[in-house]
Amino acid sequence: MEANTLDVKVPDASPDDLGARLAGIKGAKLIKSFCYTCPWQCPTEVMVRDGKVVYHKGNPASPNNIGSRCAKGMASAYLPRDPDRLKYPMLRTSPKGQPGQFKRITWDEAFTFIADKLKLIREKWGPEAVAYTCHHDPNTVFFRHFLGDLYGSPNNYTHTSGCEQDRRAACLTLFGHVFPMHDFANSRYVMLWGMNNLGANQGLWESRALIEAKKRGCKLVVVDPSFTETAQKADEWIPINPGTDGAMALAMCSVIIEEGLHDRDFVNRYCEGFDGFREHLVAKGYTPAWAEPITGVKAATMARLAREFATTKPAMSAIFKGSGYYTNGADAGRACYILDAICGEVDKPGNINLKDWAPLAAPVNIPESAKTKPTKPPLHIAMGYPLAPDLPNSRLPDAVIDGKPYPVKGLFVQSTNPVMSDPNRDRVQEMFRHLELGVAIELFMSETALECDIVLPETSFYEHAEIRNGMWLGPEVILCQPAVPPVGEAKPLYDIVKGLAAKMGWAEHFPYQKWEDWGELMMKDIPMTLEELKDKGFWAGPVRYNRVPEGLATPSKKVEIRSQAYADAGFDPYPIYTERSVKPDADFPLQLTHSKLSMHCNIVTQNNPFLMEVCGENWVEINRLDALKYGVLDGTYVILESPKDHIRIKAKVVEGLVPGCVSVRHGHGFGHWAMGSVAKGKGAHSNNLMDTYTSPISGANCYNECKVRVRPA
Repeated sequence: MEANTLDVKVPDASPDDLGARLAGIKGAKLIKSFCYTCPWQCPTEVMVRDGKVVYHKGNPASPNNIGSRCAKGMASAYLPRDPDRLKYPMLRTSPKGQPGQFKRITWDEAFTFIADKLKLIREKWGPEAVAYTCHHDPNTVFFRHFLGDLYGSPNNYTHTSGCEQDRRAACLTLFGHVFPMHDFANSRYVMLWGMNNLGANQGLWESRALIEAKKRGCKLVVVDPSFTETAQKADEWIPINPGTDGAMALAMCSVIIEEGLHDRDFVNRYCEGFDGFREHLVAKGYTPAWAEPITGVKAATMARLAREFATTKPAMSAIFKGSGYYTNGADAGRACYILDAICGEVDKPGNINLKDWAPLAAPVNIPESAKTKPTKPPLHIAMGYPLAPDLPNSRLPDAVIDGKPYPVKGLFVQSTNPVMSDPNRDRVQEMFRHLELGVAIELFMSETALECDIVLPETSFYEHAEIRNGMWLGPEVILCQPAVPPVGEAKPLYDIVKGLAAKMGWAEHFPYQKWEDWGELMMKDIPMTLEELKDKGFWAGPVRYNRVPEGLATPSKKVEIRSQAYADAGFDPYPIYTERSVKPDADFPLQLTHSKLSMHCNIVTQNNPFLMEVCGENWVEINRLDALKYGVLDGTYVILESPKDHIRIKAKVVEGLVPGCVSVRHGHGFGHWAMGSVAKGKGAHSNNLMDTYTSPISGANCYNECKVRVRPA
């Protein structure tokens, strides 16, 4: 075994395992696949008989989930037989701005319609006038080749600005790594900032590792305005004022450095800008005494936690989404991760892990001679967000409606629902009415699909193939195989791209007749054949540590406490604390925050009758003292009102919430007026309470920049 690596010790799948036995008993075929109800993609074993899923379970050999499934994953077997699924291509017949009415068309008609519009847009406004935004479907690489390489648009994006974009920006500028993992299993001190592993949609292996670490004596500290499911299992819950995580983290850094508790060897050898950071903390006065009135956390508590963190090895300070969602979220994320850096707690056992990604090859090779070079920069650059890892989605309406920084006239939206998921619903809906071409590639007639010109039915993860990197500590390749026939005339994304390419005159670049053809190409640099992958369901390499001495993907090759990228973009190279943009006042005295639900994630769960039976409505949590003040009774409906709009939502009176704050549980969308018969009309949609606020650094959607008031309904 190489130094700084950990062998994966998991049992090999065999004909004697439970999945195989069940398949034999039921007379079903066993297919190795993975679940995609959330971004963590747990490897699975799917039993199929007569073209239907009869049973499914976690793959017991996988280190990702070790045979486990969550409730969302178990209920997902309903997806291939959901009667509300889109079955045919649909063309809009009603005028834009009016309720969406559609008629069934053929795939050839759909491809012709889209291709004609694409040619028109390119001729009139250039290829940059078309954009693409999607969820994290790995098959989107085909669309990127089509729209990026061949058509010439630089605007191929995912929808991470609605998720963890502040975290991504912080990690990229500090470590040169977009998505570190959490080695909870080996840690002795874990501090989570607005991160709810046990109650939100986090990886099963992470949740399990966190619980096991606690059993072995690891101290868990949760910093969060809400007493979340994870906070309930913590050794210590720190109720902090919303949007002030950065102030507390900077104050803790100050204590650690002032008292000489930092790792001198690590910062001297592997960190850029430590001395300047120390001077920066002093000059700004970032002390616990300064932070106490801002955060609501006692100065003595912050100092004690700083000493505990610095002197307990190994330790980890980690964020995900909760400390974001504010205009100050990117610097807050940097400050939380700098705690790891100054204590030498980076990429060692028990730290945040700068995981290796498996070397998957591109499934399509476009020769340079066939590529179209854009003449304009990508939208995020042109908008003034050079540090944004992804498109600032909340600013996309500016390009479509106002033509700033340049016009966008065509938009492809795949497996995401910005009308529901982005702030300021009215503005997003208006955006679609200004497009020459709006295309939804979707499972359901979503709220966004209703605004589009054409809707294309996509297959679900039970009906198509995907090969992608897994979300585990080590390098991992996971495989999704078609288990059941497509619903109606639904097509996999590759076939959709292939059909469009043919109409554009680019058929030669997408020659594959079956998914195994491009699958073999993707696997060429992996020490496992495609046939072996189909049999096992995944490939996992060793977990590797201590890559910092090898040099990081930052300008200095070091951990950049002083960020050159920030300086080049015109920002302070060191993290600073600024107040959030929106604060409560006499008319709207409460701060709105949000938290996720474990039973729902993205567009594939809320038309599921099993999940909706368990959790069919969202709610707003309010502190008992605020409830008494505003006449709110537990379990009753209230009106939650912002300066922009109002919603009717059920109230839950709680003790574990910072007074002056209310928290809406969302699950990525309740209050649907489309989607399907199960989802429609359940719960409340809170995103239209928010106006458009975007992180000036990362481009993230700032969902918590909202003040509200509450009254009984």
